[in-house]
Amino acid sequence: MKKPVLWIASALIAIGLGTWLWRTVISPPPFIEVSPLSYTDYASWSVVPKETPPAVWQDGWATDVFLVDSASELKGRTGKQLDKKEQNARLQGRMLEDGLSAIGPVYAPLYRADAKGDDLARAFLIYLRKHNHGRALVIASDTALPDALLAELELEPELMERFGGFYRIGKKPETLSLTDNPETSVETYCPSHLTESAACVKDITTVRKGGFAVLAPDSSVTESAAAFGEWLNANASPMAEPLGDLEEVEIVDIRRPGDTDERREKKNRD
Repeated sequence: MKKPVLWIASALIAIGLGTWLWRTVISPPPFIEVSPLSYTDYASWSVVPKETPPAVWQDGWATDVFLVDSASELKGRTGKQLDKKEQNARLQGRMLEDGLSAIGPVYAPLYRADAKGDDLARAFLIYLRKHNHGRALVIASDTALPDALLAELELEPELMERFGGFYRIGKKPETLSLTDNPETSVETYCPSHLTESAACVKDITTVRKGGFAVLAPDSSVTESAAAFGEWLNANASPMAEPLGDLEEVEIVDIRRPGDTDERREKKNRD
């Protein structure tokens, strides 16, 4: 009697393993299509300051960090996987924020895996228009930056004066290429004073802590941020507060008493 029971149990286990193998390895379900993110919504950012930092025309020079984190890439085969991915992105973002905040406020967008270039370019534009307020900025990343994002640096001429270059972060940051095209160097997108002083790309080592990447204790983030701040104060002028949109002015036709349209027409005929 024991053998048939064992055979049945073995058969059920084999069927279960076969089903799992088929669904996860041989023929897994397709990835869920993620709807486009709206970066005017704070929920589309894994990290964003709780309070708006002061504009440069209020408190003078300060620096923001635009963080492109590989953990913020959204991709999953089920809703549960996507939720877990988003939760992990927010936790990982906060861990990196703890170290990068020595430079300044951190902005890290979530982005779709199959639309990385478009999403990051849109997020960067929203950051510039809604959050930056003339402040200096650096870009920190642990993954290759798409051309669509890098191109935005060239479309904003006045941005180059207050751009502090790239922070390449990772366990071995020197091995990371920050461009999708290996023949293109990110130094192309740095202002001349950074490339001439070999300060365009700064390598920041990370270590693992509680399952997340954090900046190594001996990282030179504070020193490099201070050096950039000194350069800004000595060489760059903060932008003035924008005037905003001009209000429309209504032109009123002022006439003397009795000066009517009929009287003017009669006078013209005479």
